[in-house]
Amino acid sequence: MESIHRFSLIRSLKGRLAIILTVATIIPILLTGYISYRWIYIVQTEKIEGDWLDKVQRERDELDRKLDELGRVSQLMDIEGGIGQDVVNFITSSSSFDHALLYRNINQSVANVNFSNPNLGVMFYYAPEQAEPLLFPNANVNLQFKPEYLKTFFKQKLFTYYGPHDSLDEANRAEPVFSLLRKLEYGNGRFLYIYIETKVIGLDAMFQSAPKPGSSTNSPVYHVLTAPDEHIAYSNMDDGAEEIGESFVPPENAYKIFHATGRQGWNLYQLIPKDAYNREMNKWLSQFILFASLSLVLGIILAWLIWRMVYRPIRIINREITRFSENQSLTRVSATGLTEFNHMLDNFHQMSRRISELIIDVEDKEKRRGQLEVEKLLVQINPHFLHNTLNTIQWLARIEGQTNIARLVSIFTRILHYNLGKKNIIVTVREEVDAVRDYIELQNIRYDHSFNVKLSVEPECLDVLIPRFILQPLVENALYHGFDEDDRVEIKVAITRENNSLFLRVADNGKGIPEDKLLAMLEEEDDQLRKSGLGIGLRYVKKMVDVYYGTEAKLTMESGTGIGTTISIRLPDTLKGVEALDSGSNRG
Repeated sequence: MESIHRFSLIRSLKGRLAIILTVATIIPILLTGYISYRWIYIVQTEKIEGDWLDKVQRERDELDRKLDELGRVSQLMDIEGGIGQDVVNFITSSSSFDHALLYRNINQSVANVNFSNPNLGVMFYYAPEQAEPLLFPNANVNLQFKPEYLKTFFKQKLFTYYGPHDSLDEANRAEPVFSLLRKLEYGNGRFLYIYIETKVIGLDAMFQSAPKPGSSTNSPVYHVLTAPDEHIAYSNMDDGAEEIGESFVPPENAYKIFHATGRQGWNLYQLIPKDAYNREMNKWLSQFILFASLSLVLGIILAWLIWRMVYRPIRIINREITRFSENQSLTRVSATGLTEFNHMLDNFHQMSRRISELIIDVEDKEKRRGQLEVEKLLVQINPHFLHNTLNTIQWLARIEGQTNIARLVSIFTRILHYNLGKKNIIVTVREEVDAVRDYIELQNIRYDHSFNVKLSVEPECLDVLIPRFILQPLVENALYHGFDEDDRVEIKVAITRENNSLFLRVADNGKGIPEDKLLAMLEEEDDQLRKSGLGIGLRYVKKMVDVYYGTEAKLTMESGTGIGTTISIRLPDTLKGVEALDSGSNRG
């Protein structure tokens, strides 16, 4: 029974509202959590790791530049092509004058090198065989210079790199430096050395003391520099775990490690304790759990309020619908408390009043539809009756010798057959012009040739397809509405073709149309014009042109009192979709 009850609860609006609103509360929380996870754990983590990796690579590149600078400056002090040749001459010369001259030149050259490389520190030549082994120093250095006491970084042929170590300059003893000792041979197994220091400007973060965990808001960052043989050359880790000269094994479990390798094979490591690295992430996670819990409780409360707010008006409306099904005489009910549902109740009352009206209207329409079907049948039958009757009149006229009457009936029969017969809706210009000629001849016989109609048709227009019965109404309007009884009628009909367009033009020399009636002739709402017949043909032509050509066609009228009227139609010379548009093959 319990499962059946749950099933019925889900099938009801009440149960579905409760479930949907609860789910609608939980889903945003889950989506927010997922998006936050994606952003913080993936996007932000990748960004942070990328930033740390860029940082260690920048420090690696800076140290590479400093070591390269040491090698480049040593080239300036080399024996071959550098200051070193003057130093060799100074050592080997016995002339006091030469000594003085060389001493001045060498000091000046060393000063120039030092000036052009401001990051350099102590720089001198070292000749261990001389009584004074330190030659041309640029600073106050310890005269007991012993390279074996320096911390070797790595060796490369005749180059020995040291560091980081304290500077030999007494004034800057606490400042760490990297140095280079280059061995130069100047003959007979004698050797001369170049010593150059470079300051660690640009590597300040590497050589500053790392903050202890918990002592600052910033995460502690440790640096370890190893020689190409992986022995530690420098470390600022304060726990004593990494000793200078020992092999370095990165402790991956306790630290987040980023490292970069220099061009000579040495390695620079940045180590961040994982607890400090993940501290912000853990802080966010605890805040999110708290926020999600509060949001879930608040969402459930809001869902219950929304359910109560929606379900109560629905019950009122449902009660009204039930009452209407039993008794159509409705009484006003109390408001639901919500504007939207009150409006729905008002619409329901209006709808109930309209139902009876619509039923009566449908019955009337059904009656009129039956009448229209009968009228449609009569319209289809009448053309056959007229054709047969006219053929009989024509036959009797020929028997009685009335040739004019027979000719008149013959022309009228052709016109009637063209307009009401079985021809297609789409015809050629040739067929339309032939029908207009028959119409003109019929009117000439009727009115004893009291008017003159000139037809001008370019030969290339004759086979162009157009809708049927769009030219004759224009000529008919010109005849019936453009002249007084005593006027000499002159009508010009011209059909031309140019630039993929077909131009139909009907001009008369009649009395013209006043400006206030010119636009009214194309309006269907003018009852007075409709009763007089003025404008009916034009409206038919306009509708045909709109149906078959749309905006690609244009109908214009030019008229004025006493100057006649000109009607022009511009049509595309190609009628698209002829098969679909021509639905008149079975007419008549």
